[in-house]
Amino acid sequence: MMRWRHSVIWRFAALVFLMQIACVLLALGAVHLFTSRSVDQASREVAVALRDDIAATYAAAGIEAAGATVRTRIAADPAGTSIMLLIGPDGRRIAGNLPVWPAGIGLTESWRQIDLLRSGQTDRDPQTMGIVSTRFPDGTRLLTGHVVENDLRFGGYLEAALIGAVLLAIPLAGGAALLSAAIIRGRLRSIIDTAGAVGTGDMQRRILLSGSGDMFDALGEEINAMLDRITALVDEMRLVTDGLAHDLRSPLTRMRAVLDNALRQSRDEDSIAALEKALDEGDTLLRMLDAALLISRAEAGIGRDSFFAVDVAALLRDFQDMYGALAEDKGVIIRVDAPDGLLIRSHREIFGQVLSNLIDNALKYGGDAIQLSARREGDAICVTVTDNGPGIAQERRVEALRRFARLDASRHISGAGLGLSLAAAVAHLHGGTLTLGDAAPGLRVILTLPADAGATRPPT
Repeated sequence: MMRWRHSVIWRFAALVFLMQIACVLLALGAVHLFTSRSVDQASREVAVALRDDIAATYAAAGIEAAGATVRTRIAADPAGTSIMLLIGPDGRRIAGNLPVWPAGIGLTESWRQIDLLRSGQTDRDPQTMGIVSTRFPDGTRLLTGHVVENDLRFGGYLEAALIGAVLLAIPLAGGAALLSAAIIRGRLRSIIDTAGAVGTGDMQRRILLSGSGDMFDALGEEINAMLDRITALVDEMRLVTDGLAHDLRSPLTRMRAVLDNALRQSRDEDSIAALEKALDEGDTLLRMLDAALLISRAEAGIGRDSFFAVDVAALLRDFQDMYGALAEDKGVIIRVDAPDGLLIRSHREIFGQVLSNLIDNALKYGGDAIQLSARREGDAICVTVTDNGPGIAQERRVEALRRFARLDASRHISGAGLGLSLAAAVAHLHGGTLTLGDAAPGLRVILTLPADAGATRPPT
């Protein structure tokens, strides 16, 4: 199971998501800051321009002229968007639309927002205004300002729009992050599938290249080149081992024929015993060669093209009948527990060889009962061979799967030590696994193979 917190892909997706959200926040924050400052600056410029105009009149014609200018400006502003107040040196109100100098307002305010109520508007709520103030050399005070409620309302609309943009950006950024992760997963999936196929013996499988020339294509090219080299080495090794095994098999077969002929013609008991032992050793050597060849071919994926539907229950019952007489001679009972309808795609002869080896092992090393069973687990079929013998200690089960592994230290029972390794190789050929377990008492060998309800029947 993938651990999300440690997944590089999902970390990358999270980084993409966070970077996009950060970019959106920075961009919208900059827009908000620039817009707010621009609106605020425009309102301040209105108030400053009004102050400068009245101050110029005051400097040119005195306080009475300045008062007249204030009154003129107020009369020319029926909407009442401007505020003005001129206070004489003696504290007398000269002109303006504010009743008194606002509390808390200094004499030289450069820009400040404050809620004020103009003269004659006692029935209304105070309005937010931006004001500037100045003090002339003789103590005359002038306050000018501009109603900024519309600007504040615009700022509220802008903030709501920006919040909406951020909320919209979140799912879009999430979608972009998921899409980025999916693209990377798709490119990596091709590599993983190829590695899995090669691992199960499909040495001709190669990574599909997109042709973009990016780093994934570069990685795919390098891996494909490596697989070409490995495939060539495996082919060469298989040719050598196949040739060696074939060359050995022919003289061994001829030697066995000679020994068999000598055995029929011999009358001396000691010679007969020696020849029978030589024949047994020759048969063992031939079986070892056959098993070694079968393992080599299974690991190379040879035989997969001959897979057809195999009814596991019917196959187990066939082997029960086949080994029935031998088991009866040894005092062993073979039972089958498998429902009908369990189909796998398999090479019947190769899979039958595996079952034969496992039953042989159970007869050699097990007790007086062998259970052949099969069951479905999800998309897999588990084929189990269980005996009630001494079993294999857990710490020696890995060793038991090695080629030529002989756990019988005294080696008083004949065998090549290839049965379990062959079963493991064939399970791998089928895309499955082999597991050794404890039957308490005894050994349980479990072949877990992919089920295929759509498998085709073999040609008749």
